Amino acid sequence: MEPVARQTPTPRGHDTETAVLALHSALRRRGVAAVAGDLPDSVRAEHAGRQITVRLVDGQWWRPMPGEPSVTVPVARQGSEDLLARHLVSELLGRL
Repeated sequence: MEPVARQTPTPRGHDTETAVLALHSALRRRGVAAVAGDLPDSVRAEHAGRQITVRLVDGQWWRPMPGEPSVTVPVARQGSEDLLARHLVSELLGRL
């Protein structure tokens, strides 16, 4: 009988960090500044004086609802950072 290879589960923090870095990279590739937000696991996209902040919580990217900053809404799942970056850049550039 052959030994079974065991995979060490990836720590949750590593997955989150990878997703945050992937969003930073996707935004920068599209010419938008990406910086760490004020809260943990958040990314602030900035362009021409406009900014949007999203935060990764429990495998979902969330952002404040426009006009209701105390209400957050899910905008993407973890793993779809490229699609999220396209949406954020379109919004920042006024192409919606």
